[in-house]
Amino acid sequence: MSITLKEIATKLGVSTSTVSKAINNRPGVSDELRQRIMNLIEEHDLQPKRRNVSQGKDQITNINLLVRMNQAVETDPFYTLITEGIATELQHQRSNLLYYVLSEPKPSDSMFHEMFENQSADGAILVGADYDPRFLHKIASLKIPVVLVDSMHPGFCSVNTDNARGALQAVNHLIDLHHTRIACLSGPLSHNSIHQRYQGYLQGLKDAANQTIPKLIECPGVGVEDGYQAIAALDNIDFTAIFATNDKLAIGAIKALKEKAFHVPKSISIVGFDDIEWGLHTDPPLTTIRIAKQQIGALSAQLIMHLINGDDPHQVDASVATKLIVRSSTSSFDN
Repeated sequence: MSITLKEIATKLGVSTSTVSKAINNRPGVSDELRQRIMNLIEEHDLQPKRRNVSQGKDQITNINLLVRMNQAVETDPFYTLITEGIATELQHQRSNLLYYVLSEPKPSDSMFHEMFENQSADGAILVGADYDPRFLHKIASLKIPVVLVDSMHPGFCSVNTDNARGALQAVNHLIDLHHTRIACLSGPLSHNSIHQRYQGYLQGLKDAANQTIPKLIECPGVGVEDGYQAIAALDNIDFTAIFATNDKLAIGAIKALKEKAFHVPKSISIVGFDDIEWGLHTDPPLTTIRIAKQQIGALSAQLIMHLINGDDPHQVDASVATKLIVRSSTSSFDN
């Protein structure tokens, strides 16, 4: 008789991760509990279900990878490299990776059942922002290891960019170029990473004694069109530089500024964030903050494996450093 790890876990009142560790003889399970699990399997002649497990390879870890985004994965230049980093790292970890793309912050009950209750997931990596807290609570109730990427939530391990420091690097670069009126073109501040970047922007202005009052231009989204519409709608442009909380907003802003007859960077300098490939092909090429996207993916994969193996039971919030990449969209401001 076949049975899922979830069904075994329910019978014994433990997590699916614990059952998987016991069956695969991995650390993190007491001898007494391991024996209870094995006894249940033997007494009822049960065979735990596994996916894509070849003969002789009995220590396969099953990981769900969820990516939260509003466009196709293959067209998003930011998360594509993160997921590539995850997949590459897990290739060396004897792991099955089941990939889901979520267009909504809270999947339907049927999709949740397909992703978790109908599968033998040892852990999950959730990439992206705006997951519904109710969805996260539901995942937490499964008692499997979970790592959030580009997001944070109490009780969950996470891997993020050092967003505040990256924004500070961007603002300091503009200040070094003698800009004193620096606007922040931002996505929704409800996004954790965007809020952190905005805080870094504010800190940069605070640290510079000659800075004026911050100017926030908040967009409803984070795409090129959002940046374009936000700048196009301005009747009065009284700043000499823009820090954009991502490259796509910056690219849209450059287009709108050109239509308003502002030269970039002679009239207005602009710095983005993320270092997506599109920024190399703008006119002018975009100064930006580089994120080690594949490193973030690899680190999140390593962390989920540590959690599954019971190596680190405590909450971990890892942060990856950023780097300023100077191109042609910024120049010195001369009064």
